[in-house]
Amino acid sequence: MLVLPGLANAAELAVVIDDVGYNKARGERAINLPGPVTIAVLPFAPHTGSLVEYATLLGKDVIVHQPMEPHASPHAREETGTLKLAMRDRDFDATLNAALAAVPRHVGLSNHTGSLLTAHDAPMRRLMRTLSSRGLFFLDSRTTAETVALDVARELGVPSLRRDVFLDHERTAAAVHAAFEKVLERARRQGHAVLIGHPYDLSLDYLHDRLAELPADIELVRAADLAVRQTRFSRPIVLARPVTPASPHISPGR
Repeated sequence: MLVLPGLANAAELAVVIDDVGYNKARGERAINLPGPVTIAVLPFAPHTGSLVEYATLLGKDVIVHQPMEPHASPHAREETGTLKLAMRDRDFDATLNAALAAVPRHVGLSNHTGSLLTAHDAPMRRLMRTLSSRGLFFLDSRTTAETVALDVARELGVPSLRRDVFLDHERTAAAVHAAFEKVLERARRQGHAVLIGHPYDLSLDYLHDRLAELPADIELVRAADLAVRQTRFSRPIVLARPVTPASPHISPGR
């Protein structure tokens, strides 16, 4: 049974692959997944530039996977260009603008880690004002239950979404399958859902098969489009989409 876009009985599912940029082969596999999967790229990873170019050629949306300060942890790894709570405004803006410049043709931004930063109102307001001025959407990865990011984004009229399920928080075949079934159930119950996975071989193998044969009542959609539909605006907002050139023929650490 073919479910056409916009049918009332089709629950919308957005799939985002985080942490792309360190491993070129797995990044390319993520980009090659069936359908309009969104690619969240770390701005200063070694293969960011080439993978963004490849994703654009294949018509996939790219978003900036912006590193943000987590709560202190012995397992926390600080990425280059991390936004921090103690930053002065000018340093915060410079760091954010450098990240946006490092990922060409982006349509939005999500937080990488950020359990500390996303729980604070002031830096989230500063971030959302930049996204609003650039016509970008925001995806809250929800690395903490204390996040205020989505509320601030909605208040300021930034198209926005929240993560519903992590696909591979536990990296076993049984856990990945259970997480996928959970996000399908969530999508059916609320009409839409957002799944975040990582460029692990286990996850990519699983998604390659499941996205190619989704149930008839599930429609795979772009995260950017879903953000626009699910956000209540006080004014019309149109996302700034890059022009796609003609083709010549990764565990959520929080």
